[in-house]
Amino acid sequence: MNTFMYIDKRLIDLGREQKAKLVHASNDEEKALVNAFYTGVKNELESLRDELMSNVPPVDDELAENYIINHA
Repeated sequence: MNTFMYIDKRLIDLGREQKAKLVHASNDEEKALVNAFYTGVKNELESLRDELMSNVPPVDDELAENYIINHA
């Protein structure tokens, strides 16, 4: 599993965890705390993913046509 797949999987897991915690929250204050925590974590992971993506070179089919070297 690569880093991007891990981050995407973790974002899905966080959504599930958040829903489970919200079910058990006894009042609006607890729900607000749960939402604030998970929103912060999700934002951090998404920011990390975006930062990593900006440093990954494109795959061949995303390169400009004149950039691809034909070895045939």
